[in-house]
Amino acid sequence: MEYLTNQEIKNNRERLRNDMGNYVGRNLQNLFAANLVARYHDRFFKDRSTTKFLDYGVAGGAFVAQLYQLGFHNVSGLDIDNYLADENKGYVKEFKTADLSYDKVSWPDNSFDIVTAWCVLPHLENPHFCIRETLRILKPGGLFILSLPHILSRASINFFLKNGELARYYPGKNHVSIFTPGTFQSAISKYFKKVDMEYLIDPRSLAGVKGFIRKRILSLAGYLPKLMGYFEKLWGYNQIWILQK
Repeated sequence: MEYLTNQEIKNNRERLRNDMGNYVGRNLQNLFAANLVARYHDRFFKDRSTTKFLDYGVAGGAFVAQLYQLGFHNVSGLDIDNYLADENKGYVKEFKTADLSYDKVSWPDNSFDIVTAWCVLPHLENPHFCIRETLRILKPGGLFILSLPHILSRASINFFLKNGELARYYPGKNHVSIFTPGTFQSAISKYFKKVDMEYLIDPRSLAGVKGFIRKRILSLAGYLPKLMGYFEKLWGYNQIWILQK
């Protein structure tokens, strides 16, 4: 999808509602994001039904619907416009709009236990403002769980060597903010403690003959956490940062 300014988003509202209302990103496929969030929730919190969530870039609401099926019934959503699909509106307790680059999020301080942002920050002109707003609305001890493109994966490095551009950042794409692991750690270190980092392996890299070999390697590496971490970092498509206020 091409990069659009705020005015272009407003001018293309109907097309975007159709596109975003049906969009399910790779983080959400196979319940990867929902199961990951559930794991970290249960590590730090108790009652899934009462924990207060906010999902940035909620789009059509697919992620909120997945959370609902896992017992999370107090999830709000935020996006630059309303793209919620009719079948998912009932799962969203409260919905609001904002441009996360510049608009103050219209919830009070210390409102949420967990805030999620699946591939949101790379689309923002001012992701640092969003990071500070997230700090404000999270309760002490709350979690900020987000994904960033893994620009240091083997596939990303190969793409750069071949094309002279970073994967998902070449002209015509809508990723406009780039973080390396080091620069992101610097950006959040004054606000959040890093709890963990995980990796999403793109299902496309597990297809075909090479994919079969990779799946076998991952299956065997599952018995050795350090080795598993090495291959996830090598083949990861997205980095998943788990941060605590």
